[in-house]
Amino acid sequence: MPTDPIAPVVSALSILVTPNPAPPNAAPYPPPGKWESGAATDGALYTPVQTLLGVLFAASPDMTTVGKGVNKALADVATVITTLADHLGSVGSLADVASAMSALQNSLALAQSLAPGSTAVVLTSASGLFQQLQQLLGSVGSIDQAAAELAQLAQQLKELAKLFPA
Repeated sequence: MPTDPIAPVVSALSILVTPNPAPPNAAPYPPPGKWESGAATDGALYTPVQTLLGVLFAASPDMTTVGKGVNKALADVATVITTLADHLGSVGSLADVASAMSALQNSLALAQSLAPGSTAVVLTSASGLFQQLQQLLGSVGSIDQAAAELAQLAQQLKELAKLFPA
């Protein structure tokens, strides 16, 4: 089995924000709601980074606009990841995920071959997304682990979004 790609990201972000409660090291993994109801804990570098980014994004209206875009992007990604984590519980197994993602990719490939050229970019992007999700979820030990790690990551991203102007 490939290496779990989610846990190292959660760990790397812990320099700035740590999931609260702390992630378990092994099964059983709590449901995603364990992390969705709270906020990540700020790390030692959070305040200095917050101060630096505050000065940077206050330097000009253009920089403020960029900061607001980053804030929105992080918040939107956190929402998508939370939704994925919540719905993983309804999936039977990692094999079911692999089958569903393969079916989606096959359907998109067929659509690409039949669709006008102008839609090919969108279909290629969607196919790439489903391929990445399949690889990501296929690399963890269980559905419960994937859901828990995704919920932790979403919690961290929500807290990191606060570093940028809203």
